[in-house]
Amino acid sequence: MPARMTGREFFGRRLRVARERQVPKMSRRAIGERLRVSDSAVAAWESGRNIPDPDTLKGVEDILGTDGLLQDIVENMVTGEKPQEFLGTWAFAEAQAATLLLFTYDVVPGLLQIEEYARAVLRNDDQVKVRMSRQQVLAKEDPPIFVALIDESVLHRNVGGPQVMCDQLNRLVEMAGQEHVIIQVVRLSCSIGSQYTGSFGVAAEIGQIDDALSGDVVESADEVSRLRRMFEITRKHALSEQESIRLIKEVAESWNSRI
Repeated sequence: MPARMTGREFFGRRLRVARERQVPKMSRRAIGERLRVSDSAVAAWESGRNIPDPDTLKGVEDILGTDGLLQDIVENMVTGEKPQEFLGTWAFAEAQAATLLLFTYDVVPGLLQIEEYARAVLRNDDQVKVRMSRQQVLAKEDPPIFVALIDESVLHRNVGGPQVMCDQLNRLVEMAGQEHVIIQVVRLSCSIGSQYTGSFGVAAEIGQIDDALSGDVVESADEVSRLRRMFEITRKHALSEQESIRLIKEVAESWNSRI
């Protein structure tokens, strides 16, 4: 008997069906361009891995003409589901690792999110509490070295409105001041980002891939080694820590001017 589809998976399926029924058929890239998000972000929605924030979801509905169907699915089927980070291997590896490596393509890394930003992404109080509790891994007595590579688009993507974005970017600057947190930005003009279809990370001997089709934990030594290599190659093309913080501050000021 096939496994029952989760609310997130059902949301993603209905989104994909609505997109593919457009005349002419609309690609992920096309809808992403209209919403000013990457096609990998759209793919993550369709896989059920992520759910768009309320403002973006309204834009999706306007483009696809779903007339509130997707919002109804989110409110009645998705809300209340346990977030993936609560469920197992990755969360355990994250808590035990001496070094955490993460490249994020669509949103600020969960370990660095402020509560208001997390709420705009997750839209569920229980899930927000789980995400906030995960951040204790960076506040413990002997925290891991956390290296976060963030695609520049994340800084400009409106999650929760100008005030939330300003506060979130200031939080990144604050966290980058801690000796065990390294934040580097991959510029939009850098071609390396186009080689990847989503976010990925490594914690201890475990890898996590959030690609165009799904979000998976990988434990094969060869696959984890490849992820580490991908991470280091990406880091080579990122801005330095100082340049990254300077850019984050500039974008934060831009958001502040819109409040």
